[in-house]
Amino acid sequence: MAIVEDEVRNGSEEENEIEVVVEEDDGDQDSDDSDDDDDDEAAIEKKVADLVLRIADDPYNYNDHIDLIQALWSLSELDRWRSAFDRLQKLSLLRAEHWLLRLQTEETLAHTPQSREHIANLFQQATIDCYSIPILSEWCSWSMTAGEAISAREQLDEVLSRAGADPLSGKIFWDAKLELEKAKLETMNEEHPSYKEQKKRVLWCLEEAVSRPLLRSEEAWPQLQELAVTMYDQEYVDKVKKQHDAALEYLQKISPFEDRLLTTEDAEEKCKVYQEYIDTVKELSHEDKYSECDSRGILKVLYDRATTECLSCEASHGLLLAFVRHVRNTSSRATIHRVLELCARRCPRKATFWILKMQQAEHENKGIDEVKSIFESALSKGMDSYKQAEALWLSYLEQSRRRTDFATQDHVDRLRRTFRLAWDSLAEAWGDEANDSEIPLFWARLEYKRIKDPAQGKEIFEEIFKYGENKTLSKYWEALINLERTRDPPAPERKLRDLHKRALRCVNDYPPAVARLWTDYERDFGQLATGVECAELCEEKLQKWRESYQAMKDKMIGQKKKGKQIPNKKPKVDNKKKKDEKTNKGKRKSDDSSENTEVKRKKDADMEVDVPDEEGDTGGGVKRSHDEDEGGKTENKRQRRDSSTETGGSGREACTLFVSNLEFKVNEQNLRNKLSEYGDIVSMRVRAGVKAFGGSICYCQYKSPESVDKAVEHDRTPLDGRPMFLSRYSATKSKPTFKYAMTTERNKLFVRNLPYSHCTKEALTEIFEKFGKLKDVRVVTFKDGKPKGLAYIDYEEEKPASEALDKTNGLLVGDRKIEVAVSAPPPKQEASTSVSLGLPKRDVAGGMRRTQLSSFIPRVLQTATTSTSTSKSTSNGSSHENGAEKRPLSNTDFRNMLLNK
Repeated sequence: MAIVEDEVRNGSEEENEIEVVVEEDDGDQDSDDSDDDDDDEAAIEKKVADLVLRIADDPYNYNDHIDLIQALWSLSELDRWRSAFDRLQKLSLLRAEHWLLRLQTEETLAHTPQSREHIANLFQQATIDCYSIPILSEWCSWSMTAGEAISAREQLDEVLSRAGADPLSGKIFWDAKLELEKAKLETMNEEHPSYKEQKKRVLWCLEEAVSRPLLRSEEAWPQLQELAVTMYDQEYVDKVKKQHDAALEYLQKISPFEDRLLTTEDAEEKCKVYQEYIDTVKELSHEDKYSECDSRGILKVLYDRATTECLSCEASHGLLLAFVRHVRNTSSRATIHRVLELCARRCPRKATFWILKMQQAEHENKGIDEVKSIFESALSKGMDSYKQAEALWLSYLEQSRRRTDFATQDHVDRLRRTFRLAWDSLAEAWGDEANDSEIPLFWARLEYKRIKDPAQGKEIFEEIFKYGENKTLSKYWEALINLERTRDPPAPERKLRDLHKRALRCVNDYPPAVARLWTDYERDFGQLATGVECAELCEEKLQKWRESYQAMKDKMIGQKKKGKQIPNKKPKVDNKKKKDEKTNKGKRKSDDSSENTEVKRKKDADMEVDVPDEEGDTGGGVKRSHDEDEGGKTENKRQRRDSSTETGGSGREACTLFVSNLEFKVNEQNLRNKLSEYGDIVSMRVRAGVKAFGGSICYCQYKSPESVDKAVEHDRTPLDGRPMFLSRYSATKSKPTFKYAMTTERNKLFVRNLPYSHCTKEALTEIFEKFGKLKDVRVVTFKDGKPKGLAYIDYEEEKPASEALDKTNGLLVGDRKIEVAVSAPPPKQEASTSVSLGLPKRDVAGGMRRTQLSSFIPRVLQTATTSTSTSKSTSNGSSHENGAEKRPLSNTDFRNMLLNK
């Protein structure tokens, strides 16, 4: 037997649809055809192998999985084909068309009760992944031919429970149910014991169809009326007629939403329509006349449809959660299980639905193994944020706590191991985000209150304080103090008082909280001396906190006001300037410029210390002085600071290191670790992304000036592949200086044309140290740390440098011949300070040149100016060309030129 594929199945044009036909092998095939088949099979096997490798590298590439499934089908590898489908199903949701492909294929291969049961399970799994009318229709068609009427009826009931209330397509499935019951009725005669019962089933199908707000439900009314008259009286017919009219009215109110959904393509817009649709159905469900219209079933269908079609929208999570809440209040346990599985499949990286699944399992008194299985499945999906992962762990820990007998040591030890695993796992997966975690707080509370081991709880808090900024957060100290005050046995007063003092010293985010705790404690239990001490220390701490808080608040308000300025709106100063220009019209420009200079100086004096974020990048290769970042302070402010902190300021300045050329998004922890190698750090302030410095900058204050000296010796040490520029901090404004000599140095060699692979100190030392003792090897790099192919080799003496010059100049290193010369930088050209006649001073200093301005001057005026200057340079008594003296052109001359007079 061989499995072959047909490109057309029942005239369907769906992509990827195949029909499986079982054919007998033909033993008389030509050998040529067999050879061709072998070649094709080998090519497909190679394709399968390549796809398997690609999937191993990227298991979440959906298209690669589909290509593999199709290739395996071509090889008639049924088991591998099924395994590929199952693997893809575990990794992600399957699209409706691919579910349909598998279901149709499996149907043709199902010939045993076990295989038919397997197909029924596949249909249930498919409807969990998506709400698809083609899949439901296929399920309906398969159930009609799957076997006995009882099993067919069960399968149709499953379909109706999912889509029977769909206003748009539900009528299709009720018609199928009606046909099944009619076919069963036709096989009986009136004497059959089940004839009347079967007739009632047919009537029930018709009644359900006409009592629901379904499209084309009126088509079933004549059949119901005809059958009902033979079985019941007119009162029954009138009752159903009333329900039918209410259903038609209900349908009329919701039809506009179905029309909008059919014409809307955008997922976000469609999601809004669904939300309006759902709200409308909820309102209609409260009206008595629509009580038989199955609003609850319609809501289930709408939630299912909405979360399938709008799964990519942000609102889909809220819709899924509303779906769960709806079925919890209205549906059976089996439906709740199905909907929870549906939500977890469609939104696997949110903890919400996994938590609900664990809670449902606990509610049904399932064992810890089943809860653990759900939890492990959730962990394998990977939560999309730390908060989601923490919520998942907390829910599992809560269930573990509820199952723990605290009188049994084994249970307690198991709970402790679970808490430790949770805390460590989050730290490993999320890094610093896990520093501020609720899990150790939960654990510590249990140690104090349930396990009655305060020493263990105190150790947990001490471990909490080691991570991140936890030691400065008031919430941890408040929790510790409250637990210590209520512990059993009670803590000594001295230890409690010391704990309050320590908390007050450490807390920075909100000291009033711990201050209030200590104050209350002293009021309740303290003596006069301890109460006075508490009041003094609390007041001192709160005063510092208020000052820093006010400074931060003022800074934020200032930034907010600055951000609200309208760029196009000119300030009042500009209006005043315009008035001054009008009144001073005709005066010499220099008078006004001197006034403007004074104003500019005043503005410069009022500038803040911080470098503006939008300052232009110089792009030069010379290291900028940090003084440019500090140059905006006013002299008065500097004088006040110097007078108040003469000794302290100079000492602090000597202990401060300035670091520049850092990455725009520098890793502050790596920077702190690197700088701490040179000494103990008192404080470190990083300003990220200062364009004027070509990256981030840092001010690092050490305990002693010796640490700064040690750090400067390691200038240009790389951090994350980029050299750091290390220099001493200076509050006085000075020009950038170049720290290397600009004169000829006979003991230093300049090397160029180096291959980049040899632009390291180790590689260059290996080449040049054989000629003599080296003093320093300096590789020239760009700001980002990449080498330029240049280097300086500094020897202790001149003789080895001369020998190295002779031996290495032209030496082949790698694939390049290096060029070596004595270090002799060319002298720097100073700008000329002499003022040329006829040019403004700014031209000499490098401002806008006269040649640049000439493009804006009319050609006639340029000629006139030239001729005038020429006449001044000639000797007295000489005449110009044509014997007449040139004169400046007047307005009349220009008017005549324009009019061609």
